Amino acid sequence: MSGVVLWIALGVLGWVYVGYPGLVLVLARFAPWRPHPVGETPTLSVAIAVHDEMGVIEERIADVFAQDDGRLRLREVLVGSDGSTDRTNEIVARLAVSEPRLGLVSLPRAGQTPTQAALIAAATGDVVVLTDAETRFRAGCLSALADAFRDPRVGVATGRLEWRDVDATATAANEGLYWRYERTVRGLESRAGLLTAVTGALLAVRRTSYRTVPPSASMDHLLPLYVREAGGAVVYVADAVATDRPISGLREQYANRTRTATRGIRANLSMAIRLGPFSHPRAALAIWSHKLLRWATPIFGTIAFVAATAEAGLGSILGWAVLLVVLGGALCAAAGQLIAATGRRPPRILAFARSFAIVNLAFARAWIEVIRGRRIEAWHRAEWERPG
Repeated sequence: MSGVVLWIALGVLGWVYVGYPGLVLVLARFAPWRPHPVGETPTLSVAIAVHDEMGVIEERIADVFAQDDGRLRLREVLVGSDGSTDRTNEIVARLAVSEPRLGLVSLPRAGQTPTQAALIAAATGDVVVLTDAETRFRAGCLSALADAFRDPRVGVATGRLEWRDVDATATAANEGLYWRYERTVRGLESRAGLLTAVTGALLAVRRTSYRTVPPSASMDHLLPLYVREAGGAVVYVADAVATDRPISGLREQYANRTRTATRGIRANLSMAIRLGPFSHPRAALAIWSHKLLRWATPIFGTIAFVAATAEAGLGSILGWAVLLVVLGGALCAAAGQLIAATGRRPPRILAFARSFAIVNLAFARAWIEVIRGRRIEAWHRAEWERPG
């Protein structure tokens, strides 16, 4: 029995990290989803949800207006201030005096999702681009996003998020490696018509495709699923490039991944039945393979380790091989942490093992939070890093 369990666990892990990406590659090549742009480029509203961002908000607003290259139909830039207690509102109001397309939506403290919902309700553009204070757009980012909506089937579009100063720390470098993998998979999923995942800091939604998201959920997890349920398309636009500051260290990486996975697991489970394999086969394939089973990696990894231990006791070569791989990875992660604790950067393989371990610990914690029924509503980065 332990041998069967071991093979099942290894099969799931192999599917998530090798089989599914391989299948998506084949579908993208031989059965692609092709865009059919018609008509003119839609008008855009850019919505920035913030809380106490007086140090960066002026630069962020200038960065958005710098996208207006003459062909971009930028209707407005709206700043949603979620109960800010610093000078954020004052700065935005001052800038709005000389820029009629800039608007301030001042709200009592409620969280990211209610703030974004208020911004979408206030927007007048055909498409609303949700972003945050720390993101910066590369030249042509918004134009590339807008072009995607010339296809009337597209309800949500996302772009390519990159980390600034990605080599600043070992954690940032490995987070950058993770994002390169994630961008590759998303690009293939988009071409295969499977995409259900988007980047919250670079999320564009057609206003007519928008549906209300519960306050405790997040737009980036549920909006693409709502669009897929309605028969719309979710696309990844590689030419729409934005940058964000890198993850500063393991503490932030752990908090960030825990928060994202907790909300993502809850959102995808809530839609798994509505986007079932018979009614929405491609969306269901992506939800389970790219999201839920990947977040469940620590569960299946633990099952594989326990089964391998039992098999090794029976003299199984496969059992011993799995144990050696797991223990070797754990030793590499521990060694990477010991080296990093001295202030030095560990070798790449040790840094990767260290980061992989932290990410999977965060996934495990996320499942615990979901089972406990805890809702993570804080969204400001300073709040992500607080313990508990």
